[in-house]
Amino acid sequence: MEFVTARVDSPVQFLSIGHFVSGPGWRHMRRTMDSFELIVVRRGVLPIRVGESGLLIREGEMALIPAGVEHAGTESITAPLEFVWMHFRFADGADEDAGVWSLASKPSPDDRCVSLPLYSAVGDAGRLAVMSNQLLDLFSQADSRPNAYCSYCATGLLLEITMQMRQRCAITQGGGLQAAEPVEDSGDGGENVAVAAAESVASAESRERRVRGSLRSVHSWIRANAFEDISVADVAARFHYSPSYLTSLYHQAFGIGIVEQIVEYRVDRARELLSTTSSPVAAIAAEVGYEDPKYFMRVFKRRTGLTPTQYRAAFPARLYNTV
Repeated sequence: MEFVTARVDSPVQFLSIGHFVSGPGWRHMRRTMDSFELIVVRRGVLPIRVGESGLLIREGEMALIPAGVEHAGTESITAPLEFVWMHFRFADGADEDAGVWSLASKPSPDDRCVSLPLYSAVGDAGRLAVMSNQLLDLFSQADSRPNAYCSYCATGLLLEITMQMRQRCAITQGGGLQAAEPVEDSGDGGENVAVAAAESVASAESRERRVRGSLRSVHSWIRANAFEDISVADVAARFHYSPSYLTSLYHQAFGIGIVEQIVEYRVDRARELLSTTSSPVAAIAAEVGYEDPKYFMRVFKRRTGLTPTQYRAAFPARLYNTV
């Protein structure tokens, strides 16, 4: 995976954002832009060529098209398509300057840098949907004219993508580490004791990584099934643990209990639906796994500080371009 990396000591230059919706038959035009374009697909599949690379960007995936790179649709779409697009520059008119941004094989650990994949699955689509919807509203309220508020908000969106990529790469790299061998006390004095203590700490950290790696399949299964009627006992039975032991391991690995994890996924999905659809609150409650809408509303307010209706009211305006 390749990442475009650039420092953001100041906000990126936001240019525009839109929410594209189309039925079958549309094909992306051929074009070359003087700015970066970020595309996050929310529904359907976008067939596109970026430079010499052919991509099929699916729901829950994103692509970054660098400035000066020709891109064009490779075929007409055959099903409904929906995606958010955003144009931006890292510095005024300087995107072609190699000193402004560079390509790397992994995200930068520098908190003052953004690292954006040229093509990747999105780590948390719900968070990106909420942030992009806020930016769509800001741009609409500004009569589709870029301003400093939009630029800072756009920079926050790019930093969110960067954080998700860092987390994904950290999990991938950490899963293969092995625990160190036990350290025996040689009785040779303080220096060996210090070495043993350091190795013991390293061994403990390695064990934590190993536990986290072994629970990734549990984590993925919960994410995939969070909107169904599942319980801790269901998860434990699926992976052959006792409920109490699995809960303890999961909390140790991810810093959150299984029940709380399920609620977090449900509320994140509900926030996305509230900000991107006009579905009734009761329908959204059912879609994210709550049969009782009133109970869903209590859970949602406890997690967000707002009722579902209040949350939806925070996104009153949308910018759509359709064909």
